[in-house]
Amino acid sequence: MNNEYLTSTQVAVLIGVSEATLNFWYRFKRSYPDNEYAKLLPEFTRSAERQKRFWNRQDMYKLVEFKNAIPKGRNGIMGTVTQRYVRKEKKNGQKEPDKC
Repeated sequence: MNNEYLTSTQVAVLIGVSEATLNFWYRFKRSYPDNEYAKLLPEFTRSAERQKRFWNRQDMYKLVEFKNAIPKGRNGIMGTVTQRYVRKEKKNGQKEPDKC
């Protein structure tokens, strides 16, 4: 059987999410590996450390299953991961600028 691999851009287009969302999903998996939702995400491969990620085309159904299974909204299951990268309140009440 011939395995076809897709980049993160191709995966994002195929399942209808942004690359940033895909990144958040895998940050969630790394932060909460024992979570039942995190276990739905398929593993990806890399050619070398800190290089492009590749997913097997046959695993796309797992990503779609994850997308449909996770609770939506800011305070949903992904809120703990995504809110780390959104404006944070300083102790004196002023907001910090977004970090890119």
